[in-house]
Amino acid sequence: MPMQPSPLDRVALVLYQPQDVVNVAAIIRVMSNFGLSDLRLVEPAAFDPHRIAGIAHHTEPLIARTRRFPTLEAALADCGLTLGTTGRPRETERQVLPPRAAAPMILDQARTQRVAILFGPERDGLPNAALDLCHGVITIPTHPFNRSLNLAQAALVIAYELWMAWTQPNDGPAHRPPAAAAPPDATESLATGAEREALFAAVDELLSALYPGGSPGRRSSAAARLRALLLRAQPRPEEARALTNLLRHAARTGRRS
Repeated sequence: MPMQPSPLDRVALVLYQPQDVVNVAAIIRVMSNFGLSDLRLVEPAAFDPHRIAGIAHHTEPLIARTRRFPTLEAALADCGLTLGTTGRPRETERQVLPPRAAAPMILDQARTQRVAILFGPERDGLPNAALDLCHGVITIPTHPFNRSLNLAQAALVIAYELWMAWTQPNDGPAHRPPAAAAPPDATESLATGAEREALFAAVDELLSALYPGGSPGRRSSAAARLRALLLRAQPRPEEARALTNLLRHAARTGRRS
């Protein structure tokens, strides 16, 4: 087992609107098994540390470190690379990776910056609005007869692949995405969630300035496509700030014209 500091410490599992405290407990147990330590809950239906401790034995330190957030944006504010999880195809084009391909990519980025893996509610998974905050998605290959995995099962598969990529990085062929879709070099950082939200707000501001009488639905659809494009570009912090300022300036100019 490696003795050096682990990039797993900078991988956050973010559960959006988890409904069942038993699933939260199971994920905490999974995290304890595979060296993960940052669990974030967004709008959980319930969080009962005493009950969780009774289900996930010997995980009290992890339970104590679990944080709750009022919004996804707040939970992702300090995270760079953000990957959602889904078993269903979606309309917006996104980079799609199996866990084994995603794991080394996540660890590379986690050497310098916090990374988030986002899981949706047990019944319906992540809504499109949540996936719009993600650079790409992780999809676990399963039998077509029954593709859906339990929330804790999905977390287990991904945590296992992260652990294997960290402890046995040369065990078998590397499974990495094409170079064009690869994350930045591990010495570089991506724009954080807070910086991305500022950029997305500037996109919305510009669209509102350019099309003041346009349909809100059309503006929303255009904004979602532009967000997906910007996330695929994986801007660095300085790039996101520069583009935010440019879009805001363009919006002000558009309102004056």
